[in-house]
Amino acid sequence: MRLLMKGAKRYFAYLKGRYLILAAALLCGVVYGATSGVGIPLSIIKFFPEAFRSPDQAVNWKAASIAAISIPLIFLLRGVFGFVGAYLMSLCATTVLRKLKQDIFEKVQSFPMAFFDRHTTGDLFVRLNGDTATAQAILLRLATEFIKEPLQMFGALGFLIYLTVTIDAPEFLLVIVVVGPTMLLPVQLMRKRLKNYARRIQESLGGISQQFSENLDAVHEVRLFNLQERENARFNEQNSLYQRITLKLVKYEQTQQPMMEIISGFMIGLLLFYVHYKAFTLETCLAICAALYLLLDPIKRMMRLVSDFYKTLPLFKRIDEILDYESPVPEPENPVEIGRLKGLVRFGNVSFAYNEKVVLKNTSIEIPAGTSCALVGESGAGKSTFVKLLMRFYDPTQGAVSIDGVSLKDMRSRDLRANLGSVPQYPVLFNDTVFENIALAKEGATKEEVFEAAKRAYAHDFILALENGYDTVVGERGDRLSGGQKQRIALARVFLKNAPILILDEATSALDSNSERFIQKALEDLMGNRTAFIIAHRFSTIAHVKKIIVFKDGEIIAFGSHGELFENCPYYKDLYLKQTLKHDQ
Repeated sequence: MRLLMKGAKRYFAYLKGRYLILAAALLCGVVYGATSGVGIPLSIIKFFPEAFRSPDQAVNWKAASIAAISIPLIFLLRGVFGFVGAYLMSLCATTVLRKLKQDIFEKVQSFPMAFFDRHTTGDLFVRLNGDTATAQAILLRLATEFIKEPLQMFGALGFLIYLTVTIDAPEFLLVIVVVGPTMLLPVQLMRKRLKNYARRIQESLGGISQQFSENLDAVHEVRLFNLQERENARFNEQNSLYQRITLKLVKYEQTQQPMMEIISGFMIGLLLFYVHYKAFTLETCLAICAALYLLLDPIKRMMRLVSDFYKTLPLFKRIDEILDYESPVPEPENPVEIGRLKGLVRFGNVSFAYNEKVVLKNTSIEIPAGTSCALVGESGAGKSTFVKLLMRFYDPTQGAVSIDGVSLKDMRSRDLRANLGSVPQYPVLFNDTVFENIALAKEGATKEEVFEAAKRAYAHDFILALENGYDTVVGERGDRLSGGQKQRIALARVFLKNAPILILDEATSALDSNSERFIQKALEDLMGNRTAFIIAHRFSTIAHVKKIIVFKDGEIIAFGSHGELFENCPYYKDLYLKQTLKHDQ
């Protein structure tokens, strides 16, 4: 009930500005229910005796005309108001779902990296697309039928109450009141199972989506290592699990309909026996039959709606997990206004843990503004975590990170990242033109600025050689370009952004030796008056840095120039000699 009230409050908020449309839809539902539940049986009992005369009676043209017109008119009203009500309700429902999807997407944009450590891409895709699409389909049914079906039911019930009073048959009403609620029993019996299997189906869909996405990302590895049969078997396992869960849901869902039909048949049997016992007239019998049909049919429809609603609850719960997620990297309530930072970086007794595994311990260091630093150490030593904390993808579990004396927690994330430039080891390009992939680094960038950035990244010449030059679409994740070309475009973004703090994760690793030589010079010029952090996998790429930070087992064990560390840090000397000797061999 709490989830239902919470959801209702949220979705009514989405309808802000469209309450008149909702009211019109509700009014159409009222007219539809009244014309159906009351109009049809009332027209039967009032006009049929006049319409069907004995041969010796004179023709009553007025009564015959009314009888001939009343039924088509009632069905015309039902059709018109049913259509208009359904359309307006659908407009409201699709508005809600559109805004819901937009909210989910926008919410995900603000999530920190910690969120994506716990949720797979496939699961998030299913929540955004699959869960909302399923919820939309069910909401549309609820929106179109939730008003008109109950009103039709209550209209028919009201007519039956009126009829049982006028023909003095209170026993018949008693049977309806006692037997009718038993139609709720099937839904109540299946409720928990429906919710459980609906949740498991969406989780299974997330697994299928994730495996498919992972397979597409690993096209090269799958073919290189002949993993097709392994991948087919893994997908078949997930697909079969989905089928088994779906069939269980279908089993419990489809059990409800026969149970309701049996109860309806029992009520009809009682009706026939009662009609024979009381010797009702034909028109009374027809009116009772019509009213019972108009009473039982919406009950069955509403039971199916209730069943669908129970299946939908887990979906809304999964959606709410996204919308109600509280970031462990919150925005400050009273942010410090910062412009262009100078780049004085300080880590004060910083520690950080991934899932309770400590990966950075009691780290304290101060990097003067304008200092280029290389981060060296074995894999898992803490280098990547260090720069992720600097970019505030995570917050430290202990200590504080500051720039120019201002804690990162006191800055808006947008303001902080406006001062950061980064080139990852494996950059991602959007499925857009080369020009747009570079220009996204600076809002309103001119052609001249984009071309100049590309030239400084030694990308201009190869871009002009592409089929459509700067207008060439690079494909999904830039797959139409080589690794070196993608990295040079990513590097051009940094030149264009011109941020005071740079983070480079082996930015020249995918370049040929000739291009690397020129870009090393370009990077040296770029880092001249900026604070830069280079995660170094090869010592040849850090020849021009001013300082080197040495990491070991999650701690900074040394900080200085290459000469100082070579003389005073045995661990650094050992790393350097091992790689140098290996390279010479």
